[in-house]
Amino acid sequence: STAPTPSIARSPSSRSTKSVNQSIFNFVRENGRTYHRYQAGSYMFPNDQYENERLDLQYEILKVLFKGRNFYAPLKDPRKILDIGTGTGKWAIEMGNRFPRAEVTGTDLSPIQPEWVPNNVKFVIDDANEEDWMLDQMDYIHTRVLLGCFEDFREIIAKAFRYLKPGGWMESQEYMPTVYCDDGTMSPDYAFAEWTQTQDRAAMTMGRPLRIGNKLKRWYEQAGFVDVHEEIYKLPINSWPKDPQFKMLGRFNETNLLDGLQAFSLQPFQRGLGWTKDEIEVYLVHVRKALSDRNVHAYHKIYVVWGRKPEENEHGIPSPPPAPPE
Repeated sequence: STAPTPSIARSPSSRSTKSVNQSIFNFVRENGRTYHRYQAGSYMFPNDQYENERLDLQYEILKVLFKGRNFYAPLKDPRKILDIGTGTGKWAIEMGNRFPRAEVTGTDLSPIQPEWVPNNVKFVIDDANEEDWMLDQMDYIHTRVLLGCFEDFREIIAKAFRYLKPGGWMESQEYMPTVYCDDGTMSPDYAFAEWTQTQDRAAMTMGRPLRIGNKLKRWYEQAGFVDVHEEIYKLPINSWPKDPQFKMLGRFNETNLLDGLQAFSLQPFQRGLGWTKDEIEVYLVHVRKALSDRNVHAYHKIYVVWGRKPEENEHGIPSPPPAPPE
């Protein structure tokens, strides 16, 4: 393997991650997949190498979809950045390189982040559901693809609002699992759309709603954020588009979805709906076939929402009068 570049050092966090109880590295094994040990059961998707590679692919897909951007909030010189549910840590590492004066913290239930990271990046094994995040005030808080992770994402938004400095920004980038089609090529019994509805039902039974993307803007505003913006992107589910860029995105997204179908189905369908592993595998055969059918021009929507915590003198609270001249 190649030697790390000089700008990268073994972060103290990689040691502190290791020194957290060693038992969190003994992942839970189920259905031939592994799941997180810390707060076991609160995240219903695997954390094994196969899934981590899929997460990295998903990261690259969104990077292309967002035309190379990692964030939309108008960040100037953020000093404290928090990435909730950092996963493999790719976003946090890129932000650490982009803002060398910032301190970037990525939190996750699974210790699956690399040990070699920029000096200003650290990873903490933590559950965002906890009452107290044990963190300083932040300039920027980021979440990405956390559907199905929380009972009520509004609580995460409210907590983020509390932990932001006045004038700080929060941003969420979220998949909407609903399958859309604009040209009538998707039949009512399209198996992949049917799967998303079944998965949604399973997740709701487990108290982990998936369809949060289209509600984020309203939730940000209700939490007290101002200057709230929303961008919506279309992401094709396979390579059906004629446009070369979207064709490529679709091809990668098809791989992403095919690689993830088992992971997205096992725990939700078993625990939420009482299916057996064999029933799930048989069901997924038809779903995979539908997913790869280029005659169906289907896509997902990706929502990007960002908002600012008001300054202390905003919100109609009158500022104190200027001091009289000496």
